[in-house]
Amino acid sequence: MVVGPGVKTGLNIRMDFQTQMGADIVADAVAALEKFTAPIVTIDMGTAITIGIISHDRTYEGGLLLPGVNVSLEALSRRAAQLPAISLQHPKSLIGKNTEDCMRAGIIYGTAGMLDGVLDRIRDEFRGKTVSVVATGGSAPIIVKYCRNEIVYDKYLLMDGLWTIYQKNR
Repeated sequence: MVVGPGVKTGLNIRMDFQTQMGADIVADAVAALEKFTAPIVTIDMGTAITIGIISHDRTYEGGLLLPGVNVSLEALSRRAAQLPAISLQHPKSLIGKNTEDCMRAGIIYGTAGMLDGVLDRIRDEFRGKTVSVVATGGSAPIIVKYCRNEIVYDKYLLMDGLWTIYQKNR
């Protein structure tokens, strides 16, 4: 099955070019609607960080695209000659005492802070309504722990969404 135009999802999509939406974004939104009360924010932390906004009437309103955690790490080590390539691990503390710890703290706390800032602004758009937030993707279990906003981590959000779409189209 290919997720694209004409496939039943139960999701209204309010985007300029629906054909440009990735199947992963659609699947995340479909699963989120099955599991959480709208309005919902989905965060998928892979190569890119995709943030999707779903309103109370099951409408995908749009979203944001940000560089993924590993993309940011790679950019630092490739573009700054003195910075090494490092793996994504929990930082020892907010304030690093060596280059690698500084990089880890910067990437992890920086990404968490960026997400918190975006989520605060999204909540402003919903004027005080309770907004459910769910995250998935490879970097999510590390980053979510450092966010100040309440974010539910769901390892299988994408796969559950694909399964739901499959069931709707059998």
